[in-house]
Amino acid sequence: MANLKKLIIHPGFHKTGTTALQQALSEVRADLLEVNYFYPHTAGNAHHRAAWSIIEKTWGWKKRGGRRTAPIEWQKLEKKLKRYKGTAIISSEFFSEADSKQLAILVEKLRGTDVQVVFTWRPLPFMLASSYQQYLKYGVKISYQEWLDSIFEGDSKFTPSFWKRNLHGDVVERWVQAFGAANVSLIAVDETDPNFLYGSFSELTGIPNGILREPTYKELNRSLTFNEAALLLEINRTYPKDLDWDSYEIFIRKGNIKALTGSEKFEKSDEKFLTPDWAVAKATEINLQSINKIKSLGIKIIGDIDRSDFSRIPIGINSPVATISIETVARAMIGVNMESLEKMHGKAISKEFFYRLKLILRRRLHLN
Repeated sequence: MANLKKLIIHPGFHKTGTTALQQALSEVRADLLEVNYFYPHTAGNAHHRAAWSIIEKTWGWKKRGGRRTAPIEWQKLEKKLKRYKGTAIISSEFFSEADSKQLAILVEKLRGTDVQVVFTWRPLPFMLASSYQQYLKYGVKISYQEWLDSIFEGDSKFTPSFWKRNLHGDVVERWVQAFGAANVSLIAVDETDPNFLYGSFSELTGIPNGILREPTYKELNRSLTFNEAALLLEINRTYPKDLDWDSYEIFIRKGNIKALTGSEKFEKSDEKFLTPDWAVAKATEINLQSINKIKSLGIKIIGDIDRSDFSRIPIGINSPVATISIETVARAMIGVNMESLEKMHGKAISKEFFYRLKLILRRRLHLN
């Protein structure tokens, strides 16, 4: 990338305002270009596919239709970056899952380029319920309590990526080892002041003040209530084994789930997610270890990384859900995304074509 003056990488973390920041960067692409900053457009507002390519991620269920992301996805982004001569910005929280070997490969790909890494961060205890909900949208079949037991007391076999991305100290350390402490910084996000994120990111990256701001359009993606999550959990547990990831992604992720999280309507009597105090205590302990490691790395930190008031987290254990309102079920049922359905139709045709082609070839080979 000889032409590129500088590359700024925002590798997350997950659940730290990344989606809002990516939306904000997308909205001001033209304004950024006027001051020699380039936020390349690939698919959507972020650069997830390029990140998946670097971390060799399979999107979907490995044994039921999931696909490993091909190197071409990074190459597409790289091609855009090579054509630009100013400062470019790329963003995906999935970059945070890169291991040391994958980061070494990334360093080699960026050889000769001035690289700056900017993390956005929130304390781990705030991320438990929201992280479980994300995994639920991926097809997880265990309850919130079982999931907490798994990550804190077990081997995290149900969601192995959780600690890969959320041992924040270890993640930052890997990036420091790859790019140097002088080139890595971290913003401790303040949820009570959204403008703090945009102002801090602008300060660290040199974007002129006032360009980056809270996005005009923010796609609604609220948290599930505990009752809605119970509905999704039951769907996951009873989802037919002969159906693959494509159908789940289209009908459940982009259908039932999006219909719920994309609506401001929900039953006022539904419970919020409650997290048991033992889990918050465990997360607090691990969070403190991560903070100490991050501070020891000598990187620049903006914001209050030492915050320890977690009183906003609802504490307790939810009651089992026995019934779900007809209105909630109705909202979920009408949530099929027609654009996704058309893509599914094409995939189904392709799948059937190749299935029949295989049969024909087998018959001919057998006859010969």
